[in-house]
Amino acid sequence: MAPFDTYHSTTTMFAIEKATNESVPIVTFAASGRPKNFVVSSENSESLSNYTYDSGTGPTTVEVESGVTYITVKRSRLARAFTLCLLLINSALTAGSVYVTVLVLTTKEKINDGILFFPVTVVLTIPTLRSLYPGSHPFGLYIGRSRALGF
Repeated sequence: MAPFDTYHSTTTMFAIEKATNESVPIVTFAASGRPKNFVVSSENSESLSNYTYDSGTGPTTVEVESGVTYITVKRSRLARAFTLCLLLINSALTAGSVYVTVLVLTTKEKINDGILFFPVTVVLTIPTLRSLYPGSHPFGLYIGRSRALGF
């Protein structure tokens, strides 16, 4: 769940000289680039793999030296902290709206009309705050998907 989502990937690579069926060493392989608001890390290790291919004379299986790269992608600390602050603000606004609604329903005294604009303001503010989340989907995305599925 955002902002605590973490993605893992394992990639195994090897190179073979087709004429001799011998392994060609891979010097290095690493994840490069840095997606916005994400931290990418990679770790390499070596292993042996069996590879079967058909060179035209029938299947051939060879044992090759391979490199395994473990790639981890997670959100940056700043993106997580920013999103948590926005979630706290959204929660406070929602709690305030519920409080105002209960207050209006339960009180016998006349309430100032200005306080009634608070819940309306919250309804208009939450989608705007939600759009500030790092890497957030556009507002209404789930409504569009549910219509495509026939709901």
